[in-house]
Amino acid sequence: MHHNHEMIKTTTLFHKSLVEEIERSNPFKTRREFFEEACRRYLHDLKKEWAYQQLEKACLESAAEDLLVNSQWEDSTLENWK
Repeated sequence: MHHNHEMIKTTTLFHKSLVEEIERSNPFKTRREFFEEACRRYLHDLKKEWAYQQLEKACLESAAEDLLVNSQWEDSTLENWK
């Protein structure tokens, strides 16, 4: 739970059908609580997706470097065995 109590008032338009669906399914006392939790979860998912993308990029770069080092190692090893 985020403990920063500073609040900013915003005005956001939503499709009526979305608000009606939220009203039917909202497990919180207020619509505001629902939107805060939905935003928190979505931001968490975005951050996790970004972290996975960075990890994937790093792994791909490391794998390419490993292939290069392996090819150089194999060539020098083969030369020494001749």
